[in-house]
Amino acid sequence: MDKQNKSYCRVPFDSVTVSPTGRMQLCCEAQWTGGSEKTKVKDIGSIQKWFEGKYLTDVRKSMLDGIRLPECETCYKKERLHQRSSRTHINDRYFQSNTDVEEYSIKKIDLKLGNKCNLKCKMCFPYASSELWKEWKQLGWNDNDKDPNKETSWKYYDGYFEEDYSWPKNKSNMDKIKEAAIKSKLIHVTGGEPTLNPEFFDLLKHCIDTNTAKDIVLEVTTNATKIHPRFFDMASKFKCLRLTVSMDGVGSTYEYVRYPANYNAVHRNIMRYHEFIKSLGGKSNLLFNFVLQVWNLHNTIDVIKTLGPLAVNSDGGYVMIEELENPIFMQWKMLPEEHIKDVIKQLAKEKSVNHPQSISWPMIAFGRMLEANKVYRTTDHNYKKEQLLKFMHKQDAHRHIKLADYIPNLVDFLQ
Repeated sequence: MDKQNKSYCRVPFDSVTVSPTGRMQLCCEAQWTGGSEKTKVKDIGSIQKWFEGKYLTDVRKSMLDGIRLPECETCYKKERLHQRSSRTHINDRYFQSNTDVEEYSIKKIDLKLGNKCNLKCKMCFPYASSELWKEWKQLGWNDNDKDPNKETSWKYYDGYFEEDYSWPKNKSNMDKIKEAAIKSKLIHVTGGEPTLNPEFFDLLKHCIDTNTAKDIVLEVTTNATKIHPRFFDMASKFKCLRLTVSMDGVGSTYEYVRYPANYNAVHRNIMRYHEFIKSLGGKSNLLFNFVLQVWNLHNTIDVIKTLGPLAVNSDGGYVMIEELENPIFMQWKMLPEEHIKDVIKQLAKEKSVNHPQSISWPMIAFGRMLEANKVYRTTDHNYKKEQLLKFMHKQDAHRHIKLADYIPNLVDFLQ
């Protein structure tokens, strides 16, 4: 097999993923085909048995044979547009020091322990936020026909609203997770918000008590709105900590997108995380993830300049910019051409400044992203704008907020 074939990915050979609803899936970006990849944790004998079962066995065989899978369309699409994706990144990293394309064993467990979260981010949805679950219900959106995101993503499958997000409360489910976790080399936990979840800390304690934490890399993505008093001590017991803070803006733009967070409070927590990661030394690091969307294109350069220098041991990542895929009516490409050109002009001015690498590298990546998406010049986004306006007006009225108080430069576009 050509290790660089267009289907092969190391993920099903090296890791397992558990969704917020307690279902096994190929990876966190895999599209749902409605098949056995969504088997629930409660219905399997063990994580290991599922890993060795028919679904992943068939996936691995198809990939070795170069057969493309419908679950993997997210990465295929990114590769068509940018020539890069999570698939290519993971493969590149693996083949730097390995040549065996067929070896498989669980080295990483990717967890979302339910949807418990304290934020209602503009581009998010109930699948990943318990607060949005409540809001969707209050707005009457908890119905397949009325869900505003029903057209936009695999994640909005019929019935997702009625799933059991409390599955981690079941001891039997978590025992299966723990059994797999202590045998892995890497535990990756996202949310919801992991640091609000008692089961997250119970899992860390289990790794520490079984004396396996010292051999496990802990990766956590947090919104940094709170720092749990136990986190620093427990995280320090692991081989290293790779912490990613989700930041989709600075200032009032941040507060609109990641409602109802307080930017100044979050920034103070980031500074505490910054100092903690530095104190750990070794390979521990701090990175930032930024989801580029209609609400924050104008704010991207300020985000890079503010947060880039706060990254620690980033290995070139600093601020990782990811384009919003869904909901499609919040993609940045729907902005008027003059808005996009203004940002391009700002970016050109920054190129003449002698910025440190922590700023210049994310700006280069941002510039390439803008250049790759010239499609905005010819695509008709009127329908998407209608969807966006309907969504924004109803949600903002429910929250008793106004766009003008947060992002005034978008008011003319979103009348």
